[in-house]
Amino acid sequence: MRFHGLALVLAFCGSVAVAQDTVDVPIDRAGSVAAQALIAGETALALQIAEAVLAQRPDDRNALIVVAAAAPRVGDPAKGRAAGTRAWAVSQTDAQKYEAARLTALAAANEERFTLSTFWLRRALTVVPNEEQRQQTLRDARVVSQRNPWSTQLTFSLTPSSNLNGGSETDELIVDGVATGGRFSEDSQALSGWRASLGFGTTYRIHQNANSRTSVGLQYSANRAKVTDDTSIPDDSFDTTTATLSLRHDRVVEIGTLTLRGSRSSYDYRDYSTFTETSVGESYLIDRAGLSGQFPVNDQASLSLSFDRERVDYSIESISDVNRKILSTGAGYRFGNGDQLRTTLSFVKSDSETLNYNSIQRGIGFGYGWADPIGPISLSVGGNLSWTDYPDFQLAFANIEDGRQDQTISVFANIGFPQASYAGFTPGLRIDASRTDSNVSRYDRRTLSAGLTITSQF
Repeated sequence: MRFHGLALVLAFCGSVAVAQDTVDVPIDRAGSVAAQALIAGETALALQIAEAVLAQRPDDRNALIVVAAAAPRVGDPAKGRAAGTRAWAVSQTDAQKYEAARLTALAAANEERFTLSTFWLRRALTVVPNEEQRQQTLRDARVVSQRNPWSTQLTFSLTPSSNLNGGSETDELIVDGVATGGRFSEDSQALSGWRASLGFGTTYRIHQNANSRTSVGLQYSANRAKVTDDTSIPDDSFDTTTATLSLRHDRVVEIGTLTLRGSRSSYDYRDYSTFTETSVGESYLIDRAGLSGQFPVNDQASLSLSFDRERVDYSIESISDVNRKILSTGAGYRFGNGDQLRTTLSFVKSDSETLNYNSIQRGIGFGYGWADPIGPISLSVGGNLSWTDYPDFQLAFANIEDGRQDQTISVFANIGFPQASYAGFTPGLRIDASRTDSNVSRYDRRTLSAGLTITSQF
């Protein structure tokens, strides 16, 4: 049977009696009537009309939109989310899809399904009609992300590099300016190529109140390389895989915020032998624990201090455990226009029964980020200068009498393209350059790399 109209029951409540009128409305107009009732604040009535329409016309978009908006208000967000999902499917224009996506995201947030809500806000950003609504949607997405106990990120980069393997610039061993006659193997020299990295990270907030927060996290990354130089060394010799399980507790104290953290990381890599022309899988574990603090000086300046203990356990039996003490301090300043400047000082001491793994490193770094885009791009830059001393150092074919000393300078630039953002993801370009000068030529290195990055705006 085909129905051409609906009988709408409008209840008018007085102080003494209740009267009822029945009005016949064509079904083609019933969805609009439901929308008008919703706008007038008659949420239950609007929902009743819309559901009556959907009983006859399951794909009536107006009625679906009313259910998506009204159902969460009467305590049934699941029904609203289902209606919003269907409204998206039957929408014809970007404006209609944007409306449906926003309502579906709101319903999912009311269910406390924040990850799903974020997904629908990303969908809304793909069809957002103007800049004002894009900024509003981004703000809403950040609020949802803050409420979400789960925080998940997926990253990808593809980077050309002039030195995939951290190799030397020359095949000749020179110590303190004196040629020793020693020669380096092919895999010890710099090789150019491409490196692709895929990373996944997720963090779950176990507990949070006004003064503290505890979270557990899991991070995984896989790196694959393609050597472009003419060499017999296979590409998989430079494959690496990393997995980290971490625990973190933040607490607000009178002078700032303290953070207690611990982690265990597993690093898998390939060890290539030029003599056998084969590579074998090797690994090492890093256990780390630390304490850090952030201390505001005023509304614009802050100080930080951190200390970590680290233990590295190698699968290669000839390498003893390495124990590190890591101390760093920093200062940050936010200018009136929102730009940020940060400087850091660091000290790392490594101790091991394996002589070559004993070292002391000192470093100084800086970073500057512009708050507003510069033309079509966003920009942040930084750099670091470090000095590393290996007091007792040996090579297979030479004994380094005065040890090894390295000086490394590195710089980077992060360039974002916010106007090219899609679904809340912004493409970018990361440029890194570094130079290491050592008294042992094996460790003289020059590296330049530039890679595509994808970052989330929330």
